[in-house]
Amino acid sequence: MTKEIAHLPGASCTQLLEVLRSLGWEFEHPISSEITGWSNQGEEIILISPEEAFAFLAAAVGHGVQLWAAPDKDLFLSCGETLQIYFDGFAPEESASLQSALRARGLELDVGCDGG
Repeated sequence: MTKEIAHLPGASCTQLLEVLRSLGWEFEHPISSEITGWSNQGEEIILISPEEAFAFLAAAVGHGVQLWAAPDKDLFLSCGETLQIYFDGFAPEESASLQSALRARGLELDVGCDGG
């Protein structure tokens, strides 16, 4: 399993979310429909709508949300000073495939290991 982090210099949070949603990633968990955010203080926060999740991301540097493609497939997105996607727990081929799809849609990624 990977433990990678992608930095996306030059992309906006709106642009990244549009691309991820076009690839099937959603704020709502596929079964529970919960939307989970994480504050820059590490607190888990349940959000009530995709609009609130987007506002939460934009509210402060370091806030983040989970996005879901399947009940057991999620990623963490932070739209702080630099956009970041955490590919923690992806199979290497899944990570490479998603990164390729993001690049094919015009996003530049600087991917490295997440040391945390």
